[in-house]
Order: sequence, then structure tokens, then C-alpha cells
Amino acid sequence: MTVSEKDNVGIAPLKNGPCDVVLIAGFLGAGKTTLLRHILQWPGDLSKTAVLVNEFGRVGIDAELLQGFQTPVVELTNGCICCTLQGDLLKAVNEILDGFHPTRLLIEATGVADPYDLLSFLAHSKLEGRLSIPMVLTVLDADFWEGREYFGPLFYNQIKAADLLLFNKVDLLPEDQVPKCLEDIREINAACSIIPTHYCQVDPAVLWTPGIEHQPEPGFHLPHFHEHGSADEMGYVAFAFEETLPFDTNCFHRFIEELPLKLYRVKGYVLLDDKRFFLNHVGGKTEWRELEQGGPTRLAFVGWKVAEGEVVEQLKSCLISSG
Repeated sequence: MTVSEKDNVGIAPLKNGPCDVVLIAGFLGAGKTTLLRHILQWPGDLSKTAVLVNEFGRVGIDAELLQGFQTPVVELTNGCICCTLQGDLLKAVNEILDGFHPTRLLIEATGVADPYDLLSFLAHSKLEGRLSIPMVLTVLDADFWEGREYFGPLFYNQIKAADLLLFNKVDLLPEDQVPKCLEDIREINAACSIIPTHYCQVDPAVLWTPGIEHQPEPGFHLPHFHEHGSADEMGYVAFAFEETLPFDTNCFHRFIEELPLKLYRVKGYVLLDDKRFFLNHVGGKTEWRELEQGGPTRLAFVGWKVAEGEVVEQLKSCLISSG
């Protein structure tokens, strides 16, 4: 085994021909970006791997979190690549293939994307011969499983489309509940491989399994997302808040604690008094990480039928005046 071969243990060798595609799906906050960070930190030669990230809001946070690695990251924001950004997606994929010549392409879809629509689009005649049949990897938040009936057909399509499903945050469930959850998932998609994970830690070899063909049986899945309209038409809302003034810490914490559940996600950077934090709030649970470097507040919000103006006014009321 040569040195370069040894470095690539666990990752399939690079090859000529169509670029291998892994489509990463999953509802808001499931752990898709965490998975990508793990992938980009794996040892071995990832110089021929590229990443395309789609965020529903106009402020991109995920691409910023994926900087600092040898792998190029391209971002599409302010829409869903299965609905309003299809022309941009086609252009971005072609630019990645022509500019970086990758042999592997990881596409992280927004949490409100239907993978069936993306699979149809990636079979576009203008991409014929340039991409392999995509492998669909769905990240499923175990902590959301009990409330799954509130998320609609889109949530189930993400499960049904999966070739590989990571049942993530499994540590948040009582151990005796896990087998029943896995049985329920298997009833929705009997063909996929299911791996319970903590922080999306998974062997890289499972991502590059050749020969997977994605051919769901007719009538097997629920109606597609587009039969219900686009993300905007369904009531999904995305907006951003950017500010250089700091928030009062107590006021901002109350703001987060009192957020309605229909405001699914708040993610980004927040300046509290004289300290800056990375904030990830999803499904009523909040993660904080204090940062060494200062900077402004840059927050991205995603919700369902949320009044943006009311949320922004609440945020402004917590700002510390410069005067």
C-alpha cells in the first residue's frame, strides 16, 4: 500500500467518469451541517470533493461554518433549489464541475427541500453523463420523531427518498424507545440502510457505496412537495437580522425562551453585551458556543407563518443603545 493509498483508507478511490453525487436531505436542524463538518475533517485526500450548500434564507450561515477546509464550498441562498433556484442550481453545478473537476459532489439541501424534486432535476438532460445517480442521505432528528405528524408530507418524503438514513441525536431518546423508532422508520422506507448516530458520526465508507440505483416503486411515496406548492406558498418564512449594536443578555435570553414553536430555527452569530456567541436554536432547544472573535450579530430565521415584523421589533427592543 502506497502512502497515498494509506491516507485514503475508508474512502473509495478517485475515478474517471461521472461525478459521484451525495444528496444530503433532512428537516431543519437535523444535523446536516454537522455531518458535512465531519466529512470535511476526515483524513485522506478530499481535494477532488466539492460541496454545494443551499440555504432558504438570504443570509448564509452554513457555508461560513464549512470554511477553512481544503474542499471548495459553493453556496446558494434566498430560496429552495427544488423550487425557485433551479436555474441557479444548474449553473452552479456546471461551474463546480468545470472549475474544480471534482469526482465527488456533496449537495446539502435546505431543510424545506423535497429530495424527489431534486432527484428529478439532477437527471436534467444538460447534466447527462456528468453526474452519477445521486445517493440520498437523509439526516433524521430523533428528538423530533414523536412530533412527526406536524411536519407534513415533505418530512416523510425525505425519509422515503433515503438510500441511507442517519437517525441522529439518538442519545436524546430513552434507550428502550430506539428499537421501536427504527421499526417505524423501516415501515416508511423498507429499503434504506439506517444508522443511529450521535452528532452524525459515521464511517465515511458508507457514503461512497457504488451501484445504488434510486428507483422508487410507483405509488410508494406520498405526494411530492410541488403538488402542495413551493416553500413560500406553503407558508414557510425565512428572514435575517443583522446588527452591530449588542443585545442586553437577559432580554435576548428571554426572547429565545419565549419563541413560538412555529419559529423552527434561529441560527447564526449574536453579540450579547461584550461577548459574541454562535447560536443554534431548533425545535425549542438552544445551543450556545462562546466565540473568541468579536463581530456583529448575523442571525437567520426559518419558520412557518411567522410575522417577521413582530420578531424584528422584539429583537430591536433588546438592543443596547449606543447613546
